[in-house]
Amino acid sequence: MNLLQSRIVQRFLLAAASIAFVLFCIELPALLGLLDFRTLIGPFHMWWAPNIHDPELLAIHRPHAHQTGSALGGDIATSYQIPRSDMTSFQWDVIYDRNGFRNPADLESADIVLIGDSFVEGLTVTYAELVTTQLARLQGTVVANLGQSTYGPLQELIVLKRYALPLHPRTVVWMFFEGNDLQDVIGYHRAHEHPPDFLHAFWARSFTRSACLAVKAFSTPSANPPGAKRAGLCQAPDGKATTYFGYRSKPLSREELGALDETARTLATAYQLCAAQGIRLIFVFVPTKFRVLHSLCQFAEGSECRNWVPNDMPERLQSALQSLAPMVGYLDLTPSLVQAAKTEAFPYYRDDEHWTPEGHKIAAAAIRDYLLRNYLPGKPE
Repeated sequence: MNLLQSRIVQRFLLAAASIAFVLFCIELPALLGLLDFRTLIGPFHMWWAPNIHDPELLAIHRPHAHQTGSALGGDIATSYQIPRSDMTSFQWDVIYDRNGFRNPADLESADIVLIGDSFVEGLTVTYAELVTTQLARLQGTVVANLGQSTYGPLQELIVLKRYALPLHPRTVVWMFFEGNDLQDVIGYHRAHEHPPDFLHAFWARSFTRSACLAVKAFSTPSANPPGAKRAGLCQAPDGKATTYFGYRSKPLSREELGALDETARTLATAYQLCAAQGIRLIFVFVPTKFRVLHSLCQFAEGSECRNWVPNDMPERLQSALQSLAPMVGYLDLTPSLVQAAKTEAFPYYRDDEHWTPEGHKIAAAAIRDYLLRNYLPGKPE
């Protein structure tokens, strides 16, 4: 090797070492568990809040975290090709309390506690628009938000024990989302049976992985199926609009039926814990967007939604709860959301499965009305 070749090799090795060193410095916070790049970049970054590992809950938001940002397009837009004109522009400024829940201040007590997943946490709306905030205004009392995205019934039972009961509430409202809560039960067991090792956990939160996903999403948008496959033309109070559906309506599998029974047993345990402290427990069924809007939509020939039929999950859950924990209150939000979609405003975003501010308002009013009907002052519980 002559002198010129030797210098070229040295420069190449120096450049490679420099790149590796810079990449190592970038990845070091993720390696130490101090930063999760899924919260900053990548096609799903808007749905990731800063988390820390928890042996029981799997993950929970960092204490006193503050998350701000903006994005174009909801959760359906990340998986399907839809026109930019149909995408929602989201902005968020979210503050978490000392326990990692979306309360602007640390709470020592609360009259009402809401437990649930992303529908309670409500990343797509402001704090003032949250179901918990609006319920607090309607009730004139303190309402704690103990919602955590990605949680299911088994994690929510832990939330009840660890965070809700110490607040000594009079009422616990347990929100169950039919779109994924049964799968969350199944996934929770799998996560405990096969926990990720250190390298897999690091790779999941690494800069390299998130950057690659971002580049892939930007450079190959055609990889996603066309949104028309899961769309319908829905009649809204202010006119017709194309709306997209993320959760397919289908019969429950054997595994999901088992998860449904386990959910009912979980609620029976929750009721016993609440009853021991004189706390009333209310189970609230949160329907998918398709269950609420399908009767108001026209579906084109190419839409998969033409063949979807809402299953009997609400009835099965209510029956299972009645047999195991008959004293648990039961509220299905479907009628209230359907009525609002017909006469007031769409409670869902066009490109996202979550509630709009109007949806949170409807849910808060439905819970308030349920409390008035069933728990009037002086009425035996």
